[in-house]
Amino acid sequence: MKMTNNNLLILKHLRNNARKSFSNISKDTGIPVTTVFDNYKKFKKNMVITRHTSLIDFKKLGFYFRSFVFVKTRNNKELLSYLRDQESVNSVFRISTYDYMVDVVFPTIKEFYLFLDDIRDFNILKLETHDVIEHVKKEEFFSE
Repeated sequence: MKMTNNNLLILKHLRNNARKSFSNISKDTGIPVTTVFDNYKKFKKNMVITRHTSLIDFKKLGFYFRSFVFVKTRNNKELLSYLRDQESVNSVFRISTYDYMVDVVFPTIKEFYLFLDDIRDFNILKLETHDVIEHVKKEEFFSE
């Protein structure tokens, strides 16, 4: 799908507030509301927009410890299945050098270390952790 300036402008408004009405996007951008709606349908059809979600402040929910875990293993399928079932796993990415980068959140560091003990049962070849001290920029690509 070719990205025009209007497409990018519409996406910026949707990234900033996915609940913003098409008529308000139209008013703010000067793009006709029918064009905003038609482009939105194209974004959905072409999987440019895959879903709408809410960004969460984990600390306000009692999850004070966040880390990125880099894992290389011989048991890819088994580990991935385990990770998908864990409530404290926020995201899993397949990456180069390692097999996975896992974004995890826990109430305390103790629960995090119990999680690390559990994943070590999956024939881990290499494991590296990077604790998050501060979230500086959050989901702002193409937003205002």
